[in-house]
Amino acid sequence: MNGEPTGRLTTPAANRVRRVIPPKSLEQRLTESRAALAHLRALGVTTIHDNTGPEQMEVYQELKRRGELTTRIYMRPTMDKCPQLRAVGIRHGFGDDWLKIGGLKGFVDGIMGNSSAYFYEPYLTSGERGQWRTMVTEAPGMEPLLFCADSAGHWPQVHAIGDQAIDTLLTMMEKVIRANGPKERRWRIIHTQVIRNAGVAARMARLGIMAEVQPYHAIDDMRWMEQRIGPRARWAYAFRTLEQAGVRLSFGSDWPGTNAAWYTADPLLGMYAAVTRQTLGGQPAGGWFPEERVSAESALRAYTTGNAWAAGEEHAKGMIAPGFLADLVVIDGDPLAVAPARLKDLRVKLTIAGGRVVYDATKDPPAQDPARRAP
Repeated sequence: MNGEPTGRLTTPAANRVRRVIPPKSLEQRLTESRAALAHLRALGVTTIHDNTGPEQMEVYQELKRRGELTTRIYMRPTMDKCPQLRAVGIRHGFGDDWLKIGGLKGFVDGIMGNSSAYFYEPYLTSGERGQWRTMVTEAPGMEPLLFCADSAGHWPQVHAIGDQAIDTLLTMMEKVIRANGPKERRWRIIHTQVIRNAGVAARMARLGIMAEVQPYHAIDDMRWMEQRIGPRARWAYAFRTLEQAGVRLSFGSDWPGTNAAWYTADPLLGMYAAVTRQTLGGQPAGGWFPEERVSAESALRAYTTGNAWAAGEEHAKGMIAPGFLADLVVIDGDPLAVAPARLKDLRVKLTIAGGRVVYDATKDPPAQDPARRAP
């Protein structure tokens, strides 16, 4: 480092810049959200688990009031809002089938994209180990926030990517669980990107901690991950290891929470990534660390019943059954019957949410997904 600007802003600096960007009007935010909802329904998405700030909550409520919601929203305020939610008696599940308060979103470390995810050993490229997020470094700190959430009836769902970040978070979670005793907890580690070894998966299973992971990230990040962390990449996106240990999987996309070029909200591409661990061009042959591939059945469960259970909605969502919400998608092929390489070629024909057709491929424009143009 020589004091010369590089043009790269890591999380603390980026937050300073965000604070001086003028706020968007409600109408602008409504327009953006309508575009996002149109994209999601064209991909067959009927529920999202969203990192939701106060301004976006306002947008969702206004869209619901106008009858424009076509995707159900499981809203996730950040964990620092726990004291305010507790003060007014709002617990997990407050709301209705279209718009409800879900888990509380936390952050322990940064991301692999800018080498700020926190590791025991330095990155091979930067010589640094990563960065802790402000929920760890500033008062009250992550552990008190976990205690607040647990005592107030909320389910923490915390971002942790690097191996030391994941272990540190598990230690804090275990302390809260031991102190407060048995109760229903459906806690998640979001990303669970690089575990230290299979023992970490066993520890998560023992504590009942879910892994909320994004399969498509694996086939995008594999282009540069080994260059940055070397042999530790063996334990990146260790879906099969987690599954075999008994960890429940919740599959998602992180869309649009990253500016990486080819990330996608398409569950069918996510299934393809989890099952093949290959780029859309079929590389590498056999898949990247193929021992971590999962079956199509496992991937489908993680996108459906897995997410329903994670949200405490397994009695209303996740399958087509009497008494369940009429949310379903029609696809032009059977994802459990086609060859794994063909999963990426499947397309949504019809999306139904609440018994209403919200997307019809014969009438509505298809999703414009840049991932399908990726190499």
